[in-house]
Amino acid sequence: MGPGQRVIAELSVLEKALSKNDFGAEKGPLEAIVRSLRPMNLKSLDDLDLNTRGRLITTMLRVQRQSKPVLPEAGAESAAPEAAATTEGTEAAAPAEASSEAPAAEGAGEGAAPAEAAPAAPAVDPAKEKHGAWLDVMTLVGRVWRAAGDRERSQAAFTLSGREPTPEPEAPARSEAPRERSERPERGGPGERRERSERPPRGDRPERGAAGAGERRERPPRAERPERGERPARGERPERAPMPELTGDWKEQATQLEGLGRTRDAARLHERNNGFADATRLFEAGGDLKSALRTALAGQDNDAARRLVGTLPPDQIGPTLEKAGAYELLMEHYVAKADFEKVAGLYERARQFDQAALAYERANKLTLARKAYERARDLPSANRIRGLEVKALVERGDRLGAATLLVAVGQRREAVEVLSPLPPPKAFHFMQRLTLEDEAKELAQRELARAEQEQKPAGRARWLELLGDTAAAAETWTQAGRKDKALPLYEKLGDLPRAAQIAEELQLKDKAVALYTQLNDSAGLERAKALPDAPATPPAADKSDAGDDADGADGAAASTENASSAGEQESQ
Repeated sequence: MGPGQRVIAELSVLEKALSKNDFGAEKGPLEAIVRSLRPMNLKSLDDLDLNTRGRLITTMLRVQRQSKPVLPEAGAESAAPEAAATTEGTEAAAPAEASSEAPAAEGAGEGAAPAEAAPAAPAVDPAKEKHGAWLDVMTLVGRVWRAAGDRERSQAAFTLSGREPTPEPEAPARSEAPRERSERPERGGPGERRERSERPPRGDRPERGAAGAGERRERPPRAERPERGERPARGERPERAPMPELTGDWKEQATQLEGLGRTRDAARLHERNNGFADATRLFEAGGDLKSALRTALAGQDNDAARRLVGTLPPDQIGPTLEKAGAYELLMEHYVAKADFEKVAGLYERARQFDQAALAYERANKLTLARKAYERARDLPSANRIRGLEVKALVERGDRLGAATLLVAVGQRREAVEVLSPLPPPKAFHFMQRLTLEDEAKELAQRELARAEQEQKPAGRARWLELLGDTAAAAETWTQAGRKDKALPLYEKLGDLPRAAQIAEELQLKDKAVALYTQLNDSAGLERAKALPDAPATPPAADKSDAGDDADGADGAAASTENASSAGEQESQ
């Protein structure tokens, strides 16, 4: 933990004591803050980081604004000694009364030692104690401000305390000899450990029980360590030459710093005064290549910036140039990497949508390229990219996505042509999803005529159902021997007697019971309850209609799959 973090930690403890107005508890964290600030050798508060500086100023000002405790008046102070004297007189009478009983106590035991009277504790005035603690707190506040480099606030705090500021004690040297073991204070009190002589010898200790069964293995003898040679004496560190006093204007000072070999300090001086060319040269001479790149970009020295960009790791080039706003160099970097999608993003940021569309097209991002052409109002190019999109989607098998793009621009006929190679039920569902109602109805009527011509009752019933002719579809399913298909249609039509009769014929016990109960038909209900529990096997489909059934199932499944694919394509 660094000194700044320790200061923040102690400030939290100080704020808790401050909330309780406990001057005694405030002294500990204040002393710890002084100890943390002193090694930092701060010249002013600006040398601290922003967080530590803000917390320190806020908390110390709150501590310094605490009200000074009021001392009691002279009459109240004189009353305390009188009360103390009265107490002493009362306590002094007690030994006199007990003196007559002393012979009896002596006769009871000759070896008994006379009891010594404990001295009375001096009375403590809480008001004076609180006032003294407040003075200590103000003195510590002055020391904190002094350690932080704020002389004005430090002098104000010392003035409040009424005490003269004293110099800070020097830290003890590292070479100080450690304290001898004999100098340590002995422990006392009821928790005192017994002496080692009172412990039983190791041989008299009881053997280990079942919990520690098994004898302890003997350790092998430890190999002798080789003798350590004498450590060579450490030479004294050469003292750093003090910084000479700089003279003249900033240019002369920068020249002096450069002559002293402090190239980075000289470069910072040039940078502060907008001398970016000299700053770049000095930063590069000092090995600070990132700062050199920063000043080269600030001075618009692209040649030097290109040279310095090559020294950065590849993963840092893009973020560094983008942070500096060097979009021209960033564009060159992305073009060199053939990352045309990033190039297009830069063009879009500059609102050059025609160039962004070309870059997206080169990156094979057709959807983004089409949208960029549309924003640039280049409709011929947008239609050209849309044709490429449709072709790519058809090759992938996503005809719904391709038709969605065509319908979005009003190309209904082209959308129908794209969906035509699909099985008729699937194409019908897709047309309905794309709101091509007239085209879907025309397809259904055409397929209905073909089913009647080929004498496929199941196919005819399915297309009647898709066209919304539920009554004709139910009758056709019944004539085709598919009463299981006709049953839900009769329920949909509200023809419950017919539906109940079909359920009874199909031996669907639960369904028949529910329908007859709804009709209040007691005779039919009795017949339904007499049906076997096992449902009857539904009639097998006609082989001539098997293909139509498969087409219908595939159409429903593919409708969901291709619709989601089209949504993904549009979101790119």
